[in-house]
Amino acid sequence: MSSTAVSTPAATAPGRVCTQTGLHLVPAAGEIAYRVAQDRYVRRAGVNSAPHNRHVGPITDGTPDKRGRFDTVGRTVYFADAPQTAFAEVLQGFAMNLTALAPDAAAAGLSVDEYVAAVLHDADDNDVDRPWAISGDWQWARSIHTVAMPRSGWWVVVDSPATHHALTRRLAVDLTALGYGPVHTGVVTGDDRAVTTRVAQHVRDAVLDDGSLPLGLNFRSKTEYGRCWAFWDRRADDGLTPSDNDPASLGSTNVDTPELREVADHYHLPVLPGRRKY
Repeated sequence: MSSTAVSTPAATAPGRVCTQTGLHLVPAAGEIAYRVAQDRYVRRAGVNSAPHNRHVGPITDGTPDKRGRFDTVGRTVYFADAPQTAFAEVLQGFAMNLTALAPDAAAAGLSVDEYVAAVLHDADDNDVDRPWAISGDWQWARSIHTVAMPRSGWWVVVDSPATHHALTRRLAVDLTALGYGPVHTGVVTGDDRAVTTRVAQHVRDAVLDDGSLPLGLNFRSKTEYGRCWAFWDRRADDGLTPSDNDPASLGSTNVDTPELREVADHYHLPVLPGRRKY
């Protein structure tokens, strides 16, 4: 079927617009990607290990929302285009812990830097780990994996004008109910999992103009370090073994790398050595 070429940010391939869905597609090309993951999960289920999500849209029972941004019903695995991008994604929680000190600093009549220095001094005096620091235990429990991505199929570029227009048309009722108007970057990169998971599920369920289903989403990291993929592991969801087109590990190393320290330094996060447990 015919398609319309589209231009995209320099970090993505030009791709095309799907004539069936209006979504912006880029072809899978066996890219090299990176994933930071806990070793216990990878040992059990491989580099594509991910929890099984059972719900998209709003969560109404008051339970904490631990879903990833583009989780759908099933397993969603996230990969990054560079080690720095992968580390920037997983270190966001540490960075948030650091920025959360601002109200305490103001209450104490100190600047944030002064308050941080005081907290660090107390931690060192009491021989405890510094708050918001990247502990030895956290590092030992994780590895960064180099991954060969799928060689065939289509990724949907979610931060694209064509995709935004298509989603706005097709999800108008759902978006209005959730308090949103047209889809834009602020919507699809926001923290409202009620809307981002609903958007992801719509794309996952779409049948493309060549009869195939999307591999997942390609999107720019909120950290601005690079781009990421959200891969929907359909075979695992169906109880099947991986195919030779699924993401596959090319090797791994412990996370204490120059790239980890580069990103940690950017966020002003100490990287701690291991501590004795006795």
